[in-house]
Amino acid sequence: MRKKIAVLIVGIIIVISIILAVLFKRDDQQKIVEEINAMNLPLTDVGPIEFVDNDHALAIFLWSGIGHIGVAELDKTLFGWDISRATSEFLSGDVQFVELNHFSVIQTWADPSVQDVSVELENGVIDSAQILIKEGDTKKGEISFRNWLYYSDTEDLSNAIVTTYDKDGEVVEVIEVPDQPNEGLDRTVE
Repeated sequence: MRKKIAVLIVGIIIVISIILAVLFKRDDQQKIVEEINAMNLPLTDVGPIEFVDNDHALAIFLWSGIGHIGVAELDKTLFGWDISRATSEFLSGDVQFVELNHFSVIQTWADPSVQDVSVELENGVIDSAQILIKEGDTKKGEISFRNWLYYSDTEDLSNAIVTTYDKDGEVVEVIEVPDQPNEGLDRTVE
């Protein structure tokens, strides 16, 4: 009987933990959106948010309508999330390669036909980038995002070769990452 009660208590604790984790993750996303909106950039729309770990997140955002695209690195604090560094540049469709405080990031829009993204670093390491999607609510004037994102806190992303593939494995595009990050940025917020 005691074993059944102990198993029941452990089961209840696990269920409560899962529910709280889901609720806090939603709360974290809202706090990140609020933090980016606190930069007071005109016409800001926050796109996909990538939780790197429990203490760091990366968020893609647009501002000035669809004039500028940026990446924000956020650190978790006792009371929410703080931007440690954010960079943006004029939206040109080119790959964005930035050095933030903890991470190097390359990202850009993902064509609807793109199903897989391969990143080959200069040291020969080959890895996959993530395709992040956020459906915008058109009734609220939100924009839908479909971006690929690759980041690292240890690897040099300079001169990487990014290859995007369609569902049949055919190459859609080959992108050469610049040798220097943060080139051409017209606004940096720290």
